[in-house]
Amino acid sequence: MNIKITVNAADLQKARGGVLAVLIDDGLKYALAKRSPLRAEAEHWLKGAQDKAVWDYAFGACEGVNFEFTAFMPLRLGFFQDPDDQVRTAAAKVVDFARKHHIDSIAFILENRAGLRIVSQVVEGVTLGAYEYTEFKDSIYPIKTMKVQLLVPADGVREAEKIAHERQAVCEAANGARDIVNRPGSSLVPEDIAAHAARVARKHGMEFTLLRKDDLKKGGHVGLLNVGAGSAHPPVMFAMTYRGARRKRVDLALVGKGISFDTGGISLKPWSQMWEMKGDMAGSAAVIHTMEAIATLGLKQNVVGIVPSAENRPDAKAYLPGDILSYKNGVTVEVHSTDAEGRLVLADGLLWAQDKFGAQTIIDIATLTGACLRALGLNYTGLMANDQKLAAKLQKCGASVGEKLWPLPLPVEYEETLLSTVAKIKNIGGPYAGASTAGLFLQRFIGKGVSWAHLDIAGTSDYDKKQRYFLQAGATGAMVRTLTDFIGKI
Repeated sequence: MNIKITVNAADLQKARGGVLAVLIDDGLKYALAKRSPLRAEAEHWLKGAQDKAVWDYAFGACEGVNFEFTAFMPLRLGFFQDPDDQVRTAAAKVVDFARKHHIDSIAFILENRAGLRIVSQVVEGVTLGAYEYTEFKDSIYPIKTMKVQLLVPADGVREAEKIAHERQAVCEAANGARDIVNRPGSSLVPEDIAAHAARVARKHGMEFTLLRKDDLKKGGHVGLLNVGAGSAHPPVMFAMTYRGARRKRVDLALVGKGISFDTGGISLKPWSQMWEMKGDMAGSAAVIHTMEAIATLGLKQNVVGIVPSAENRPDAKAYLPGDILSYKNGVTVEVHSTDAEGRLVLADGLLWAQDKFGAQTIIDIATLTGACLRALGLNYTGLMANDQKLAAKLQKCGASVGEKLWPLPLPVEYEETLLSTVAKIKNIGGPYAGASTAGLFLQRFIGKGVSWAHLDIAGTSDYDKKQRYFLQAGATGAMVRTLTDFIGKI
């Protein structure tokens, strides 16, 4: 569904459409002026919410406005920890109500100055909530375009337009990431991921560099070559370079894990839920579409997005448990599990970011460990870093856009669990603290003086059922909004 957002001065006598949404916060600060004809009705719903008598949204006809339905949306901020997420979810559910009732226009009344503060959240909820993946089946809704009005104070129209434009662009990029993560693994092999990224780069005037199998051999990228050895689809590594500043140096490198499908290789995964491994390239999707977002916004930084991509399959040519990989930085790795392949390809990406592009700040994004999912659940991304200022900035940016990050340690004493008797390290660290030991593995490929953060999105990249403002199960586009916000504040 296409979302067409317009911003107008709040005037309920002139405004008209299908659904008018009234977001009811604890003090009615967001939505209604004191002389509003809807004020008494809103106060009624607010009291019901405060008395815990109202726990849902109300849609119905209302006198005094030119809308088919008026939606009173108690946010219940006194009962929930995250008011911004309440706004996003309410906005998404207004869209959902409208499309289910074949209504193609909605409006949000935000006529108080405080309402300007939640324009971002309304736009995020609308854009992400309206998302559908329709490549292999038609939409169940007849409405193809939803017209969304934001009714704000007259002196805030220009400010709201700017905010709405920026947030919609970022959320549409996140939806683009959701599209490719939702695709079947057979229709998105490593070369397809590269081709998709190349189209994005070409559209936005970015440089695009592609390393194929022979290039990977020449460059000594042993992680990709070994992980991809069992597949008929050769591994690749590519870079998208965006130059928003005139200086030559790269301000930031993003490295995204691009395992197009992960069977586990010789260390084969159980068949149950293996289909979910089509999403093991969600880190690469986050990188590609963050690059799209920053180019759309014209941010004034130089950023390179790198994706090492392979398909991990068992085959006569597949790499084996017990194999030893010799990386170009001198680290040798004994493979104890071919199902811990993500860190092996990320190592190549991290080294390329430093050797080729001279990156001094690197953020990697990966669906890396089930341990992170078990520790933090579905709503917190694991955050590990060798630079606490970088980690704090990322955490703050994530909180501002509704993507929560939680710091995990990189304990020196756990380094021992990675030691191998025949190589410098192993690719797994034992039964405990799997997310942290994976982070410690990656840290071996970060040069002295380089600031680095690792984002483990194993839990946050995908929802198995609709929740919050994600009204379709599947990919969430995790970290596109956080990374775009972070880059804009470098």
